[in-house]
Amino acid sequence: MSKPARPRILVTRSEPGASETATRLEAAGFEAVVEPLFSIVAFDATLPDFDALAFTSANGVRRFAALSPRRDAAVFCVGARTAMVAREAGFADVASADGDVAVLGDLIAERLTLGTRLLHAGNEDTRGDLTGRLSSSGIVASFVALFRAEPVATPGPALSRHLAGEPAFAAVLVHSPRGGDILAGMIRASTGPASIDVAAISAAAAAPLEGLARRIAIAEAPNETSLISALAGLVSG
Repeated sequence: MSKPARPRILVTRSEPGASETATRLEAAGFEAVVEPLFSIVAFDATLPDFDALAFTSANGVRRFAALSPRRDAAVFCVGARTAMVAREAGFADVASADGDVAVLGDLIAERLTLGTRLLHAGNEDTRGDLTGRLSSSGIVASFVALFRAEPVATPGPALSRHLAGEPAFAAVLVHSPRGGDILAGMIRASTGPASIDVAAISAAAAAPLEGLARRIAIAEAPNETSLISALAGLVSG
């Protein structure tokens, strides 16, 4: 007797995270289809003086590490995955908020003293005013953009077929508001009877797809373990 087919899941985040997610999906019993909706375009930037660092993405850590040899500063990360990448890059003093940017802001304000110079380095499309909030609490916070998320010109093969009305996967994973925005634009531009189920890592990532996706499941916590749990409930429901 043949084994039942594994649900096919479209992974839309950029590399190298997309392949890492695919590996986790395969281990959880899914078949992963990797078609990033955007790529990471890095650019040079002048880094101001700082005493501590804040990162809201793993790509921010990678780009900073390529631009600066400093590894002596305290580092504050939005979640466990970003914190792991920071440690792999050579930072020793790393704290994780294990939550959203608001939680990260609370953590930084609690641990840093007044007058500390904090640098938030990351995506030029960064959402939320982390530096503004911290500056109002007496921390000298600044933001420097190190990369941008560049949308792909056209949907990948599986997404193109699905948007045209041919079921090509059971659900889509959306890891960020940027990914949600891009997917929403592609759905609006499609001419076929697209019916898409989405598992999103946060309410912010899901928001652009409200009214466009057939069903949306949101992770209970903004991490990939919770995201895959939400996905499992979605495809089995």
